[in-house]
Amino acid sequence: MKSEEFLKQQFISLRAEIEARQTRLFRIVTIGIIGMPVATYFAAGADKLLWVTLPYFALLLILSFIAEQNAMMRAGRYIREQVEKRSEFNPGWETWLESRPAYRHMESHFFAAFIIIFFLFYFLAVGMAMQQLWGQAGGDLSGQYWYWLYGAIATYAIGAIWAISTLVHHWRSSVSTIDSDA
Repeated sequence: MKSEEFLKQQFISLRAEIEARQTRLFRIVTIGIIGMPVATYFAAGADKLLWVTLPYFALLLILSFIAEQNAMMRAGRYIREQVEKRSEFNPGWETWLESRPAYRHMESHFFAAFIIIFFLFYFLAVGMAMQQLWGQAGGDLSGQYWYWLYGAIATYAIGAIWAISTLVHHWRSSVSTIDSDA
């Protein structure tokens, strides 16, 4: 395979990957925007311990969203750094976009908006779970719900710290194809 054909096939494959990741991002957002309220509605009438799982669902949405956005931008970064630099047509699309930061603002605002929404879902779900567990623990003579309460507090705190640190660590690479070291 000639070098030009190889670059062409890489470009086609990476654009297909970016398109597939955009589709997954749309699904994650749809699941989050519709799924969290629906899950909360059903949890309200279900077993009290079902509330404990809702914050984990929100954390999975946050981390999935960050991972997909980051991977999509990583593919764009590879196109900019490897494929476009070897092309006679320079600048390519990714290079042109990065040379005009105003054109990347919408992507970072979109990313930030959904991260904020997902974190709001997370903290609301934590609050609802804590309220349910606190109510159950207050009337529990066996002490079982106190263990659930303390365990939930610990895991929710660890989850929030982990999600926020992941977000901070991957923010730049999730909204730009320029390396954070550059």
